[in-house]
Amino acid sequence: MHLVVDVGNTETVIGLFAPNSLEVLADRRYATVIPRTSDELLLLIRTLLQDAGHSLEGVDRTVLGSVVPVQTEILLRTLASVGTGDVFVLDGEEGLPVRLDVEEPPQGVGPDRIANTLAAAHLYQRDTIVVDLGTATTYDCITADGVFTGGVIAPGLLAGEEWLAGRTAKLPRVSFRRPERVIGRRTEDCLQSGVFFSAIDAVD
Repeated sequence: MHLVVDVGNTETVIGLFAPNSLEVLADRRYATVIPRTSDELLLLIRTLLQDAGHSLEGVDRTVLGSVVPVQTEILLRTLASVGTGDVFVLDGEEGLPVRLDVEEPPQGVGPDRIANTLAAAHLYQRDTIVVDLGTATTYDCITADGVFTGGVIAPGLLAGEEWLAGRTAKLPRVSFRRPERVIGRRTEDCLQSGVFFSAIDAVD
């Protein structure tokens, strides 16, 4: 079994895969910002594996991609106790079947964008723009032969809504959803329309 950990600014996702398969056999999500010890994380991973009918010893490959350095260190210690072999860190250093064509060291490219490049190259084999809606919204430009050529980083959907609510005296926080109409007749509807359609139009 392969265990993959994706640490984002908002959430961390742990996934279990069979070798040579993209099917997720089991997964767990937890908030990245809540501090957890290495022991707590190991218990979470053990429970995930047990619920899927597997054990720590059955993991023969672990992969870590993290945009949060503090979490990277804790998870490296945790994953050292899982399965056999070294932990592969998705950091642009080496061992990638894609190329990062950027004007900075490859380590400067986030693991989320490296993962997007790997996925696009593997799944599509054509020039691709990957739009990743996370804490930030990223647009990654990837060639047909698997070269990451750069892209755009913009504020994420929730970051924009939280910025508006935090920087204004009377605007409330709203849930992210498609409004019934573009022109709102209540403040909440106006905000939902602005956040939703500005994101959709930016992607278009």
